[in-house]
Amino acid sequence: MNIPRLLKIGMLNLVLVAIIGVLMRYKIGFELIWVNQKNLQLAHSGFAFSGFVSFLLMVFVADSIKNVLDANQLRSFSRLIYFNLYFAYTTCILFFVNGYTMSSAIAQMAGLLVGAIFIIKLFFVLPWCKQTPISNWYKAAGIFYLLSLLANIWLLYMFITGKKTQHTYLAATYWFLHFQYNGWFFFGCIGLFFNWLLDKQLLTKQSDNIFWLFAISCFPAYGLSVLWLNLPFWLYTIIVVSALMQLLGMIQLCFLVLRKQVVTLIEPNKTLLLLLFISLGALLVKIILQTGSTIPFVSKLAFGFRPIVIAYLHLVLLAFTALFMISYIHLNKYFIFNKYNLFATQLFAVFVVLNEIVLGTQGIASLSYTVVPFVNEILLFIAIMLLLSSFLMVPLRPNKP
Repeated sequence: MNIPRLLKIGMLNLVLVAIIGVLMRYKIGFELIWVNQKNLQLAHSGFAFSGFVSFLLMVFVADSIKNVLDANQLRSFSRLIYFNLYFAYTTCILFFVNGYTMSSAIAQMAGLLVGAIFIIKLFFVLPWCKQTPISNWYKAAGIFYLLSLLANIWLLYMFITGKKTQHTYLAATYWFLHFQYNGWFFFGCIGLFFNWLLDKQLLTKQSDNIFWLFAISCFPAYGLSVLWLNLPFWLYTIIVVSALMQLLGMIQLCFLVLRKQVVTLIEPNKTLLLLLFISLGALLVKIILQTGSTIPFVSKLAFGFRPIVIAYLHLVLLAFTALFMISYIHLNKYFIFNKYNLFATQLFAVFVVLNEIVLGTQGIASLSYTVVPFVNEILLFIAIMLLLSSFLMVPLRPNKP
């Protein structure tokens, strides 16, 4: 398994996500008659999930447990990673050209099933890992990935049969999103970071408390996405408790990560420090906003305004997850980064923050139906800068075979 080559592909996939993002932003403000905006949105979000985040997570996880794998197991995981990549590209192209059709839906499902096979094979390997605290995070990430798959099956069923209502479609969509970014993405990322802490002998028993707070609360926290369904009071109470558990877990996570020993180890690498600081900050903001959404009025208000939903999704997927992925590459020194790569990475992080600020401002303004002057042009400029910096931060030389 050629890890540097796979990671370089993953970073180039981020460039492709950024290209589609620029096209989306351009079409919002200007004419682009040869492409459908809905198709662009499907290609953008679908490839970001499968071709960038899930792809890199699989690579990172496989690399982190390679010491307990034999040659055949390594080849098996490698093949699955490449199969996932193939279906990610195929689905992206089909979404871009035709939108959500039978062919694109089947291709997307095939890619998700490849991921499911990866997860199941991972379950058989993890009991042999000595790093038990870390294997718990990986197992939870895998379980939530499999749960998210149920929503895609449901969506495909509704598409085939035509038995779709607004509530069932939204409930299935939010189920998929929740167990992907609050389950698979989150538990995978934190597991990887804790694995690094374990290697540096900096992991404490507090990590077990953090794990159980998030693991137990993850399933009921799905209710935060569907408070508009007018849930019974007892169920609403469970959902509020799950949100408070995640807030408590986040506070403990911040104390664990921001310890002097950890910061001292990271501090010499200013680029890495910036990436992790923004990523952790984005996760903290996300958890705080999530807790606030337990107020039904606030939840209905937020989910009723598209700019707020977009700002929230970018906070989770770009500011937290994408920046963590990039920081993990720096954390493990997979590549030799020159000064141009480092500057581009810092620039990318800064424009991620600016993008979130502008999206957040647009979302808040939308509550009073206020139009922010030149907001589309500003977001287009930010998207172009994210594209340029994402391309320039791709390294040329691997640091280890």
